[in-house]
Amino acid sequence: MTSGGPPRAASGTRAETAMRFWVTLEGRDTEVELHVDQGRLWLEFEGRRLEADFHRLPDGEVYSLLVGGRSHEVRVSAGDGALEVTIEGARFPVEVRHPLEKVLLSVKRAADPSAGETVTAPMPGLIVALRVQPGDRVEAGQAVAVVEAMKMQNELSARYGGVVSEVLVAERASVAAGEVLLRIRPVAS
Repeated sequence: MTSGGPPRAASGTRAETAMRFWVTLEGRDTEVELHVDQGRLWLEFEGRRLEADFHRLPDGEVYSLLVGGRSHEVRVSAGDGALEVTIEGARFPVEVRHPLEKVLLSVKRAADPSAGETVTAPMPGLIVALRVQPGDRVEAGQAVAVVEAMKMQNELSARYGGVVSEVLVAERASVAAGEVLLRIRPVAS
């Protein structure tokens, strides 16, 4: 494993070989950026980077990965609505989707005020301020968080009134597009 990084074009800029995915593993969602080039791969997720040499074995489902000088055999096969990844005998169901699906699902859920509301980051950025905490009552249109992206601050507001049930990020945290920031449950009438 080297720290050379993804391939770069002649000008020194990163070659356009990246793919982004929304991955669910053991009930946990994260956005993953994947780079592949001539037997090397780079995964970037949650501020971390994993680099490996890989070789696809003849059966087409098994890969030999060399990570940090250690060899791993990884089997990837289709399962029930997800991929099944087997590493050293342990099986993991992994859902892999386009990040746009996550945004569309959050918009769909937001359309029904009786289901509560999930506030997500509209773009990658930095949480500059959280205006609420669990247990706070909020009104429709009330500011709940501020996200900074490209040197612009974006105030996020609740679409419906309710009570903040969960805050899943902290101030100064980096967030991905579509990442859940907080949840608001409806108030029983």
